[in-house]
Amino acid sequence: MTDTIETLRAAKVALYAEIKKIREENEALQKQKIYLQQQCRKAGVAIVSQELANKDLKKEIDRLSEEYENYKTIRESK
Repeated sequence: MTDTIETLRAAKVALYAEIKKIREENEALQKQKIYLQQQCRKAGVAIVSQELANKDLKKEIDRLSEEYENYKTIRESK
């Protein structure tokens, strides 16, 4: 009977240790998830910012190209 009780106590201790380990892993994964979500949001903001900068640069290139073509036309007409 004593052996059975000791075996059950040992199994109980092992289960509590396993539960503690699983909870710690879960907490670590939750923290990692939050961190990754924050990084994804930052990356999304950076992507939008780069897209806007790209759009502005394309407009500037178009403007300069048109200005250059006008300059060539004026120069050729002289």
